[in-house]
Amino acid sequence: MIIIRKPKKKKDEIEIVKVNGKIEDGVEIKDNQKIFANYKKIGNKYKLYRCRLGDKLIQPSKVIELLKREDIFILKGNEEIGELLKSYNLKFDYIKLCPFCLLKNIYKRLTRNNRCKYGNLEICIDCGVREIREEVKINEEFIEKFLRRFKDVDKVLSLLRIRNPLNNPELTRYDIITCSKEDKIRNYKIDELNIPEELRKIIKDRGIYELLPVQTLAVKGGLLKGEDLLIVSATSSGKTLIGELAGIKNLIEKGKKFLFLVPLVALANQKYLEFKERYEKLGFKVSLRVGLGRIGKKSDDIETSLDAEIIVGTYEGIDYLIRTKKLKDVGTVVIDEIHSLNMEERGARLDGLIGRLRFLFKDAQKIYLSATIGNPKELSKQLNAKLVLYNGRPVPLERHIIFCKNEFAKLNIIRDIVKREWQTISKFGYRGQCLIFTYSRKRAEYIAKSLKSKGIKAEFYHGGMEYLRRRKVEEDFANQKIQCVVTTAALSAGVDFPASTVILESLAMGAEWLNPAEFQQMCGRAGRKGMHEIGKVYLLVEIGKKYHMKMENTEDEVAFKLLNAVPEDVKVEYSEDEEEEQILATISAGIENIKDIDRVPYLGRVFQLNKILNSLESYSMIKIYKDKVKLTNYGKSVAISFLYPKIAEKIKEGVLENKPILELITEIMPFENVYISNNLKVKLSKILNINIPSRFFDALEVIRENLQKIEKIGDKKLKDDLISIIVEFEGVNVEEKILELIVNLRLSKKTPGQISKTLYMDYKIQTYSGDIYYYLEQLLNLLDAIERIANIFNKKYAENVHKLKERIENP
Repeated sequence: MIIIRKPKKKKDEIEIVKVNGKIEDGVEIKDNQKIFANYKKIGNKYKLYRCRLGDKLIQPSKVIELLKREDIFILKGNEEIGELLKSYNLKFDYIKLCPFCLLKNIYKRLTRNNRCKYGNLEICIDCGVREIREEVKINEEFIEKFLRRFKDVDKVLSLLRIRNPLNNPELTRYDIITCSKEDKIRNYKIDELNIPEELRKIIKDRGIYELLPVQTLAVKGGLLKGEDLLIVSATSSGKTLIGELAGIKNLIEKGKKFLFLVPLVALANQKYLEFKERYEKLGFKVSLRVGLGRIGKKSDDIETSLDAEIIVGTYEGIDYLIRTKKLKDVGTVVIDEIHSLNMEERGARLDGLIGRLRFLFKDAQKIYLSATIGNPKELSKQLNAKLVLYNGRPVPLERHIIFCKNEFAKLNIIRDIVKREWQTISKFGYRGQCLIFTYSRKRAEYIAKSLKSKGIKAEFYHGGMEYLRRRKVEEDFANQKIQCVVTTAALSAGVDFPASTVILESLAMGAEWLNPAEFQQMCGRAGRKGMHEIGKVYLLVEIGKKYHMKMENTEDEVAFKLLNAVPEDVKVEYSEDEEEEQILATISAGIENIKDIDRVPYLGRVFQLNKILNSLESYSMIKIYKDKVKLTNYGKSVAISFLYPKIAEKIKEGVLENKPILELITEIMPFENVYISNNLKVKLSKILNINIPSRFFDALEVIRENLQKIEKIGDKKLKDDLISIIVEFEGVNVEEKILELIVNLRLSKKTPGQISKTLYMDYKIQTYSGDIYYYLEQLLNLLDAIERIANIFNKKYAENVHKLKERIENP
């Protein structure tokens, strides 16, 4: 390739360069590789004369011979060079080069993918990045991604320097996710559906007269004809009604139970109340099965009967009914959030549950509801369900990215967004409300408190709150009594606030960055059909920010990875512990024939069945006969307790050794959500000039290591508090001591809230009442398991466990 251009200094001179290599990446040309040639016009034609390569003169004819052998390119605007080449009958084409690279003797071709604007010039992305770096100290990879997105150096610089980002939405807007081709189909009217009249009336009474696109696609896919379906669509696109249409229609026409399964207790409570209000008027009993609710006030109005026609439950709540063989006459199974199969702590149990439901209730219609995933065709094939894939959104979604200097700048931006949204009333008559996600509970509480101090009606909402308080926040938001809710990324799957706008105050969840699935789920919460014309998402990004020392990337780097991420594939693969538990659960469900056990359609099985069965027999949990297996009493106790068999063996060992109950519990399920008080953390970090960890166990280690420095502290109260902590936890198992404190406070008739307050006042230990409530619920479940096992191996031990359990439940 030959490139000919005209140096600016001399009018009658051209520069001829032979370029070898990939010119799109840039090729450096040294001065001694350039041919300079003078030219003049003689009559109507141009002629070369006086040509040189470096300091050496060469004949013009040699230059022409070189040009004839190569492809020739010239720059636009060099018409005289074109006339010169035509004089020698040489063909040529045009090329664009980066002018900034040319200044460094680098020849780089500009293409659609590697060019950007800078004022009136077009330059390469690399030079654009360098120009921005001169102005703003920011990660180069981050700038490059931004520049590739906007193709304009000035626009990127404006965005990074902008003072009032909300006044310049065209600068902060990253993209708009609009409707897809599925949104252009004609949606079915409710009156057109082949459903019972009583169901039609209930739907219309809710103000629904026409289906949304994903619902129409489901009906076309055979929803009302009993087809098993996998529904894959974005959050808040209308999937719940799909399950209701099938479940209630089948219930009215066939009289068999409708199961609705969700991953979280909060979601189960919400769906239970909704279904109860809608369908009890048809004469159907609605029941809730979540396996919790033994601590605190007992709610008499919650129905848990298995005689109910509609059962709403968590995965574990429904699986317990299967493992105890109490679930009968199922006509429809709706499993919400099936993408939870990807979750490390939940995937195997959900997969085992689905496999048992498919095997035991072959004739029941199964509806699987999923957020967007990467392998929908593969998953639908594995589930033997017809795929209904909806890539659109009922409400368009604007995604904005705003750069903030620090956390205080983020708070000011949040305040402005919340105020602006609240002042905006949609054509449906709803004020704009915001859902704000942050990385920790403490931060959620701090942001809510800060916003309140600025006159904004804000509330925090996280898993550390007790249920009734969370419910109050949900109701106030739904009734438009509050402007915004601040919550944690960890609770995103269980949050169903009808927000117009989602603000991601950070892109972290605890000490980890968000993954694409979590990010997409949060973004999907913005904008609700029938309430808002558009949803908005704001990513507030602090350049160079890391929330934990183990984080490799910075917040600005993570932002673009998340914005450009493709949905994750759903994959399930059991560990040996998980497979042992699932096979034992299947046997407990009454599937005892070995060939049948092997036929249960799990997605994640890894090991040979014989290996797992032999392990379970070695634990004395089953007995293997020729072609069947039988559960022992021990095996039954383990299966209905949701224990890994190896954990059950540890419990059995402790029971036989008469190990102290709290010591045994600590080994299996310590209380881990324990933090040093923020006041103590801030003061101590400043005095010791080190970052004190938030977790109490880690902070205690740092305090012990700096005992000599602590003894020299001038602040007497601070020193006394620290010495008190050291003395209290000296020479003991700290986790066991924390458990002992919680249990003893509970036995003295304290509520979770009072326990949390006492730990703070007496030991400067920060806990959340919701965490203590949840832990005590789990503790009762574990004590149930220990009692079941102890009843087989040590009756006296079982009596002691039972007494402790009764006193914790009813102090």
